[in-house]
Amino acid sequence: MTKIKLSSLPTAFKGLLLAVLVMGLVVPTIANADRFTDQINQLKNENSQKEQVVQALAVEADSIAGVIAGLQTQINGLQAQINTNQAAADQLQIDITAAEIELAKQKSLMGQNIRAMYLEGDISTLEMLASSKDLSEFIDKQQYRDAVKDKIKSTLDRVNALKAQLKSAKEETERLIQEDNRLKAQADANKAEQDRLLGFNQSQQADYNSQIKDNKTKISELKRQQVLENIRLFGGGGAPGIPGGGGYPWGNAYCVHTGQIGGACYNYDWYFNGGPWDVWGYGYRNCTSWVAYKLAAEGKSGFSYLGNAADWPSGAAARGLRVSYGSGAQVGDAAVNPNGYYGHVMYVEAILPDGRVVVSDYNRLGDGLYRGPDGNSAGVLNQNGLVFITF
Repeated sequence: MTKIKLSSLPTAFKGLLLAVLVMGLVVPTIANADRFTDQINQLKNENSQKEQVVQALAVEADSIAGVIAGLQTQINGLQAQINTNQAAADQLQIDITAAEIELAKQKSLMGQNIRAMYLEGDISTLEMLASSKDLSEFIDKQQYRDAVKDKIKSTLDRVNALKAQLKSAKEETERLIQEDNRLKAQADANKAEQDRLLGFNQSQQADYNSQIKDNKTKISELKRQQVLENIRLFGGGGAPGIPGGGGYPWGNAYCVHTGQIGGACYNYDWYFNGGPWDVWGYGYRNCTSWVAYKLAAEGKSGFSYLGNAADWPSGAAARGLRVSYGSGAQVGDAAVNPNGYYGHVMYVEAILPDGRVVVSDYNRLGDGLYRGPDGNSAGVLNQNGLVFITF
C-alpha cells in the first residue's frame, strides 16, 4: 500500500479526508450509545404492552369479582331460605307429633264412649224408658248419647284434617328445601368456576407484573452501563450545560426578571405558564425540580414539598426515609450537597468501581441548565460530604 503525505494532498481533499476520519471515530461511539438506547426503548415498549395487558386483566378481574359477589349474595339468600324452610319443617314435625298424640287421645276417649254406648245399647228402649223417672229423662239420655257420638266424630275429623294439613305443608316445605339445595349447589358450582377464573387472572397479572419488574431492573442496569460507557468515552463535568436537557419538560421556562430563557436569572425565578412552581412544589429549572422530575419518572414518591436542597435530608428523615451521610449511595438516590444557603441536590445516575458517584443536575452554576451523562457533562463526585436520600 502506497503511503501518501497529507501535506501533499489538495486542501479540499484533506478536509474531506479529515471529516471521514472524524466520522470513523464518532460513528462507533454513537452506535455504542444507540445500542443501550435501543435496548432500553425495547424494554420500555415491552413494559408498555405488558402494562396494557395487566390493565385489561384488572378490568376483567373486577368483572369476575362482581359476578362472584352476585353469586355469593344468591348463595347467602338461598341458604337463608333453606334455614327458614328447615325451621318451618321442624316446627311442622313438632305440630304433627302433637296432632298424633291428640289423635291417639281422642281415639282412646272414643273407644271408652263406644264401649259405654254398646253397654247401653244392650238395654232395650222399653227398659231404658222404664228405668227413667219420666219421659223427659229418657229423652235427655237419648240426646246425650247422640251428642257424644257427634262430638267424637267431629274431634276425629278435625284431628285427621289437621294431621293431613300438616303433612301436606311439611311435604311442600321439604320440596322447597330440595329445590333451594339444588339451586345453591348450582350457584356454588358457578362460584367455584368464577373463583378459578379469578385465580387464573390474578396469576397472569402477577406473572406480567414480575416480567415488568424484571424489565425495569434490566433498564436500570442498561442505564448504569450506558452512563459508565459515556463516562469512559467522554469523561464528565466540563461541558457546558444544556437548555432543557435530560428530557426535563420545563427547560424553556423564562426568567421573570428578563423575559429570556437564556442567561442568568436573579433568585432563580424561572416561570412557566405564568407561575414559578412545578407540581411537586419546586421552582422550575432548579436542582430540586430536576431531581423531583427524575424521581417521579422512576415511580417514586415522598419527595414533594421538601423545601430547599439543604432542607431535604432533615425533611426526608422526618418522613422516615433512608438518609445516609458521606457513604452508602445507591443508583436513583438524591445526592445533597448541604453547603450554602440553598444547598444543591443531584440525581445519582451510577456508581463507579472506585466508589465515586455519577450525578445529573440542573442549575449547578446558577444558569438553570442541565448537566448529565447524556450531555457529556455528568458530575463525578466523591461520596464524602454528600448526603444520600433513598425514596
